[in-house]
Amino acid sequence: MPVFARTKLTIYDTCFVEDPGEVELKYVGPGVHKMYKKVYELIKSVWKAADSDIQEENYSWGKGEEDKFSMRWYMHRDVDKFTFFWIRFTLKGQGTEKMGKVSLVIRPVLITEYPQDTVWQRSLIYEMLRTFWHRVFYHNKRIEYFAECRNLTALYAKKVKDFFNELMEEGKE
Repeated sequence: MPVFARTKLTIYDTCFVEDPGEVELKYVGPGVHKMYKKVYELIKSVWKAADSDIQEENYSWGKGEEDKFSMRWYMHRDVDKFTFFWIRFTLKGQGTEKMGKVSLVIRPVLITEYPQDTVWQRSLIYEMLRTFWHRVFYHNKRIEYFAECRNLTALYAKKVKDFFNELMEEGKE
């Protein structure tokens, strides 16, 4: 859950250690117009996110000889009091009903926030206790959250690839 504080300590980590820290999936084939609905449905089912957890930041769909579209969603999912997943999904594509291309970029991030509003929370003793607690107890929990984030991202990518295969099969018929 994001901490609503005027001052806070934020630990921002991508779920994948190696750069660029994101997954990119590309598809060339028929049925690219179906991706918008499927990508959104998979966000909800794989990440177990409610509609209120997903914010569509950008939506652009241009009609013409070849349709061009671009969307960006942010998904926020709390994992505990201090930590949450913040995942950006960017979908871009162009094409007709018969043939097109699409690109989906997934950037998962794990964010931990500690409030530092009060005098006590800004004190040296509090910071020493918080650092001790974080290193001894909470660090292992964050490692579990990283693993969960990577696993869910991999599952999401697999389901999108399966949908790509379904679209290819439909196009052969």
